[in-house]
Amino acid sequence: MYFDGAVVAACSIAKLVLAVWLFSRTLPKREPTRLRTTLTLAGVTVLAGAAVTQGFSMYPTLTDNLSLFVGILTLVGELVIAVFMQRQVYDCPLWTSVFCCSMAYSLENLSSAVERSLGGIWPFASYPPALFEGAGRFWLVSLLVYAAAYQLFVRRVEKNGLLQIDDPVMVVVTALVIVVNMVLDVVVKDIAVPSLGVPGYDAKTLSTVYLLLCVYIMYSVFEIVYNRRLRLNMAAIERLRATEAKQYQMSRENIEAINIKCHDLKHQIRALASGGASVDGRVLDEISREVGVYDSVVKSGNDALDTILTEKSLYCEKHGITLSCIADGRALDFVEPTDLYSFFGNALDNAIEAVERLGDPERRSIGLVVRRTGDMVSVHVENFFDGQVSFSGEGLPQTRKADEANHGFGVRSMRMIAEGLGGSLTCRAQGDVFHLDALLPIPAGAAA
Repeated sequence: MYFDGAVVAACSIAKLVLAVWLFSRTLPKREPTRLRTTLTLAGVTVLAGAAVTQGFSMYPTLTDNLSLFVGILTLVGELVIAVFMQRQVYDCPLWTSVFCCSMAYSLENLSSAVERSLGGIWPFASYPPALFEGAGRFWLVSLLVYAAAYQLFVRRVEKNGLLQIDDPVMVVVTALVIVVNMVLDVVVKDIAVPSLGVPGYDAKTLSTVYLLLCVYIMYSVFEIVYNRRLRLNMAAIERLRATEAKQYQMSRENIEAINIKCHDLKHQIRALASGGASVDGRVLDEISREVGVYDSVVKSGNDALDTILTEKSLYCEKHGITLSCIADGRALDFVEPTDLYSFFGNALDNAIEAVERLGDPERRSIGLVVRRTGDMVSVHVENFFDGQVSFSGEGLPQTRKADEANHGFGVRSMRMIAEGLGGSLTCRAQGDVFHLDALLPIPAGAAA
C-alpha cells in the first residue's frame, strides 16, 4: 500500500484536528465534555472518510481562474466547518474560535511546507512512497513542527489568554491573511508538480520563501495577541493601583480620625472613673478595652504600613483570624506609601482569603515578618490553606476564581513593585502552608 493522495488527505485532516486542539486546549469546555468531544470527533471522522472516498482534497488543484475561485471557496468552507466543530466542544466567543481555527490552518500549512522542503534532504525511494515511509516522514515532521510552534508561540499566551481576543476586525484580518496563506500553499504545491515544467530551483526557492512567510505570519499574529494581553494586564494593574492609592488615603484619614476619637474617649473614661461618679469601674474598664481595639494596634514606625496593618488587623479581629506581625516599618521608609499599601494589602488580602475557607480556628492564622538584614529588607508572609495551589509559568499562584482572565492581578502587582525596587518576589507551597517572600534592597542614600 502506498502513501497516496487519499491517505495524505486523511492525515491532513487528522493533523488539522490536532492543530485546532493545540490552540484551543486551554479554553473552557462545554458540558458534557466527553460526550461533545466524542460526537465531534465522530463527525470529523465521517467527513474525513467521505472526503477520502470521494477523492476530495483539502487543497484543490488550480488549473484556471475558475478553479482558483472554487479553491478559495473550498478553503473558506473548510475554515467554517472547523470553527463549527471547535465551538461544539469549547465554550468561547466566536472570534476566539475563528482565531484558533485560522491559526490551526496556518500551522498545518507550515508543517506541510517544512515537509516539502525536506524532500531534497530526505527523498523518497519511490513515488508514491510506501505507506510506512511516507506516513513516517509526514508525522515525524508534523509533530516536530507542532512541538516547536507550541514552545515558541502557543506557550507564551497565558491560560485563557485567548479569551481576550474580542476585536472582530483583528480576527477577520487574521482569518483573511490565513486564507491567502492557504491559497499560496496550493499554488506552491501545484508549481512543485514536475509535469508543469517549472525549474526545480525556482520551485525550491518559492517553497523556501513560502516557509519563511508561514513562520513570519504565525510570529506576527502571536506577537499581536501576546502584546495585547500584556497591555490588558498592565491596564488592569494600573487601575488596581489607582484604586488602592485612593483607598490608602481614605483608610489613613479614617483610622487617624478613629484613633483621635478613641484616644479622647479613653481619657474621658479615666477622668470619669477617677472623679468619684457613681459608675461601676469594671464596666468602665471593659469599655476602655473594647475602645482600645480601635486604637492603632500596630506601631511599626512607618505610617503607611501602620495604616494597612491596622485595617487588616481590625478585619481579622472581627472574623476570627489571628494576625501576628513583627514588622520593622522604619526599614521600609524608602518605599512610596502607595506602593507599601498596595504590596501589603494584596499580600494580606490573599492570605485572609485563604484562611477564611478553613473551618479549624487553630489554622485561621497569618504570620507577617518584616526585618532588615544588612542592606536588604526581607518580607515574609505565611498562612495555612486548604486544597492545592497551582502556579503559572512565572512562578506565581493562579487564582481560584472562575473568571481567571480578570483576576490574579494582585500578585503580579506585588512582583512589579518588588522588581521596580530592584528586588524579587517568590511564592511556594509547603504542605498546607503557603509562603510568600520578598527581598528589597535598601538604596544607598536611604536613612539607616
